[in-house]
Amino acid sequence: MPENNEALGRLIANENSASDLLAFLFERDPAPLVRVLGLPDGEYRVRREGKAARSRFDLVVFQGNHPVAVLELKGASTEHGDQLDRYQAWAAKHQAALFYCTLDRGDVPPDPWRAVGLVELYGAWRDSTDPHAAWLGGEIAGLFASWDQQAEGVIGESRGWYVPDLVTRRVALDLDRVLRKRDGQAEATRSNPGNPMFLAWRRHPNGDPDAWIGVDVRSEGRKTPAARWLFRPCVQVDVGDGTAVEARREAHDLAVALLPALVLPAIQRMLTERGRPELGQALSANEHGGLARPADADVLDEFRNGDLSGLHPVFRNDWNRRLATQLTLDVTRVDRFQLADLTLAVLDHLVASARELVADEG
Repeated sequence: MPENNEALGRLIANENSASDLLAFLFERDPAPLVRVLGLPDGEYRVRREGKAARSRFDLVVFQGNHPVAVLELKGASTEHGDQLDRYQAWAAKHQAALFYCTLDRGDVPPDPWRAVGLVELYGAWRDSTDPHAAWLGGEIAGLFASWDQQAEGVIGESRGWYVPDLVTRRVALDLDRVLRKRDGQAEATRSNPGNPMFLAWRRHPNGDPDAWIGVDVRSEGRKTPAARWLFRPCVQVDVGDGTAVEARREAHDLAVALLPALVLPAIQRMLTERGRPELGQALSANEHGGLARPADADVLDEFRNGDLSGLHPVFRNDWNRRLATQLTLDVTRVDRFQLADLTLAVLDHLVASARELVADEG
């Protein structure tokens, strides 16, 4: 069942409307924001969506005509390119302080940005002398706090509008810290329909800097929290200095060689051997172990020797350069920590399998 405050949840999940609500609270009572930001006593005003240097700030605090603080609110979206750098360059010209407002634990912004929790930010109005601001600020802060707690629990039991965003971003942050030490990386992003997802990568041991082994994990919508997520072990080859066709052919060759390790039975067997059978039991696949259809050698050869356009005949694919098996994950059986463990275990399994193939070829 949805939360009783689902409508408010949709509002504050969007940075534009959340910033509008923050500006409204300030107009009702400016003191809480001045206090949270540590600004000296004085007269202030705020401006929404201020523009400067190809930038649109969520909220700018002015004293007179001089900007003294810039607030960037991060809800369900991720940063766009050099967004923070552009904001920082503009703020430096005016000696304005920079505040990065987010629910993400461990998402530490780069200097000179200062982190402010969204619960702390909106919750500052709970003690407002304006009863309307006190009520609204308390409702928003309470909802953010609830989402924060839900993101730490069983994924499929959550009800918050952007708990899937929090889960994917927190998993990606944790994975990235580990994978950076293993010549890999992770990032949270969105699927084409706009659903939260994350990608985790390690370099393929064949020595090609454009070849990667990865796991692509995608949530399947917000209105059905218990819906199974897609869990896609994959191989990807970037175009690099070659052509797209060359990258597709290499991706095909690497994926076909690694196919026995990419299918569900091999992954479940590995998880059982590692003492994590419960993670394997949370995964399922079609009758082909996650392949789109059976791996017929003649079909694979015909595709490889063609122009490699169209859908891959066996693997799930993106651009025919990211080739994957598609498993589904029962998120009513895992939390974000188990999802991170599962992702790392599958990456280690695939990299170890690829190393054996490289050694056999050498």
